[in-house]
Amino acid sequence: MCITLVKVIEMFSFQQVLSGQTVRLIADSCLDLKILNLYGKQIVEDDVVYVIKKLGNQLTNLVLHGSKLTDVVYLYLNNCAR
Repeated sequence: MCITLVKVIEMFSFQQVLSGQTVRLIADSCLDLKILNLYGKQIVEDDVVYVIKKLGNQLTNLVLHGSKLTDVVYLYLNNCAR
């Protein structure tokens, strides 16, 4: 298990919700990530855009909860791998 993943797991043990900071840490550290499930997480649109900019060309599966997302995120989804 990579060191970053261990740090992320340690963060989850202290917080129950996935913060935008944690999502950005995952995007910055897990450069081979292909699947990311953010459904039901309380993150803001800027964090989703950050993940797509960082990993979009390799993400094959990105699960989001769309009730709080605007058209901006949906436009960025065009940058994700199919």
